[in-house]
Amino acid sequence: MNNNNEMYTSEEILSLKEAVQHGDFLLPFDIYETKIPDFYNSFPMHWHEETEIVLVKSGYVEFNIDLETYIAEEGDVALIPPCVLHSFRQFQGNNADMYTMVFNVNMLMNNTADSCSLRYFTPFIERQFSIPYIIKREHPSCIRIRDTYLSVIDIFEKKSEFYEILIKSKLYELFYIFFSECFVNIYYDNTLKNNTTKSIKAILDYISENYMNSITIEELAANVNLSKHYFMRFFKKYMGTTCIEYINDYRLNIAANLLITTNSQITEIATSVGVNNLSYFNRIFKKKYSMTPKEYRRNLVK
Repeated sequence: MNNNNEMYTSEEILSLKEAVQHGDFLLPFDIYETKIPDFYNSFPMHWHEETEIVLVKSGYVEFNIDLETYIAEEGDVALIPPCVLHSFRQFQGNNADMYTMVFNVNMLMNNTADSCSLRYFTPFIERQFSIPYIIKREHPSCIRIRDTYLSVIDIFEKKSEFYEILIKSKLYELFYIFFSECFVNIYYDNTLKNNTTKSIKAILDYISENYMNSITIEELAANVNLSKHYFMRFFKKYMGTTCIEYINDYRLNIAANLLITTNSQITEIATSVGVNNLSYFNRIFKKKYSMTPKEYRRNLVK
């Protein structure tokens, strides 16, 4: 759910390379509030060209960032650089409330080469720094980061005259703290990790483009030139779930959104997300959301 209380289409929300435009051309910046469980208790693996900074207001949430699992709690900050695979889900039944700031780093870079672009932001985009994806609340800089973050939210919500300048100034302040107190320069061969990430992105791209059709393990494995047996172990290792479980979860998130944003029949929704057996659809839906599709629609549509 976005800050304007609009509901994006399921394709926009769940596209692997996220199709949602955050902000606009003049100010590529937006802030969202997410509550778990709300409409979703998980958000599937995806990536986008924007930087994402999440402040956990309350509760616990499990992130998967760059193929690693992290548990964040109240007061923690998650920092997700551009083009990094990431997802989140409910952690052990705990509720969570989060602010999510999404913006294009290019808004902080000069069109001509300058020291900020060359020494800091370009290396950040190219991942030449060791970045703590989760900045714990015990970190010496976390209070300053949270205070600056909350001031950006206040500025963005009030939108007083010249607020765009204030937002950019606060983002520079955030990155000053990141670069001076949180990041470390690194130089190493990242080929293996990059190849793994490339394969994962290719698999998830294929699922996002074909979820409405029948998808077999064989065709997914062939898409990344892996044997079926190795593919299943590969997917489980890096995604933390089986391929079938991921596909079902992906389809159910789309179906859940359709249930509350359309008047389509449940049978039609099931078919549109690639599940042709209604009893199976009802069973896996109830397993994920602890209620039937009919109950979900009745409870969430006001």
